[in-house]
Amino acid sequence: MIILACCLFSINLNAQELIQIKNAGDCASAIEVSTLSSFGPTASPKEIKLESSGNPFSKTLYQVWYKFTTEKEGLLLFDILPIDPADNYDFMLYKLESGNTCTDIKSGKLSEIRSNISRNEPELNGMTGLSISGNSDSYSDGIEVKKGEQFMLVLNSMYKCKGHTLIFKYLENFNVYGRVISLDNNQPIQGQVHWTNLRTKETTSNIYTNKEGEFVLPVLINTEVHRFPNYLLWASAENYYIADTIVASKDISNLEKMPFNFKLSKLKKGRNDLLPRILFEPNDEQIITSSIRDLERILRVMQVNAKLEIILEGHSNGFYPSTEVDIALSLKRAEKVKKWLTDNGISAERIEAKGFGSEKMLYPMAQDENEEQLNRRVEINISKL
Repeated sequence: MIILACCLFSINLNAQELIQIKNAGDCASAIEVSTLSSFGPTASPKEIKLESSGNPFSKTLYQVWYKFTTEKEGLLLFDILPIDPADNYDFMLYKLESGNTCTDIKSGKLSEIRSNISRNEPELNGMTGLSISGNSDSYSDGIEVKKGEQFMLVLNSMYKCKGHTLIFKYLENFNVYGRVISLDNNQPIQGQVHWTNLRTKETTSNIYTNKEGEFVLPVLINTEVHRFPNYLLWASAENYYIADTIVASKDISNLEKMPFNFKLSKLKKGRNDLLPRILFEPNDEQIITSSIRDLERILRVMQVNAKLEIILEGHSNGFYPSTEVDIALSLKRAEKVKKWLTDNGISAERIEAKGFGSEKMLYPMAQDENEEQLNRRVEINISKL
């Protein structure tokens, strides 16, 4: 979510005229913005001295004030995207109540409901705001809002900065329901069902099924198709392989009208037919794009099954008998998969990597590119459950 927004912003920056915000340097001059569209990119904020009226911060700053009214009900999020990634914006967010807002903020009578100050995460390119779970130092928790509520948002920087763009998002509440059963005998499974944003990779809600394998899962969804196109609804249980389905934002209107039923397959030691093969580019250790989703499934299985240990068997498409080059390449492929899993939090002690060269090609006399690609693979064997 954050990276994509930044990229889109950079692409369009040169085509847009910067919005002047120097007259909005205090509470009384706040700019009223809509939460249904982005605001920016802006020019630099005005410098506000320590003694300036209505300054909630304790140091000399470059500051701009915004006022907005919520136009939907749900979880409100926003991103502050600086033009220059080196710029560091802080913010305070106030919910407006009866009384004199600016005087109450200055006197401390009205306290901020969210703030983010003095963070340091260069990998986020200076971005900050409100996210679903506030699981980054640069992001605070989103807030539940009703339509028509009013807020004041003040941005500031310790040093002169180049400007920013402000993007609001609403996540609306829905329920998804269905049942989880065993593929082997159609009996109900007491497991979990999860809701994951495929763009941010963040799992925002999950729930256990009841004794009948049934579930009703509350989920938060951004209904603006261009912002969050896809979600993953998936089911898991201990000693079972996962099952999943993609839900697109364009289909949200029908989400609560149909059940989502999952059938899970039991895991067993050794090679499981249900475990995917991870495929590779020719003469390379590069994983093909279509295998990334299979890798993500294996990651989830290992996260759910904390005792699960696997052996990664690397293979190449070459000549028989294998050459040293074939064996080295096949091992590098297995180690590539291992590194991907360990980079995503799986202990290296749970994963063994082996290389078999071209000794075990699925198609020793491959007739086309598809058969050759199936030879370039890593297979996953379960060594411990």
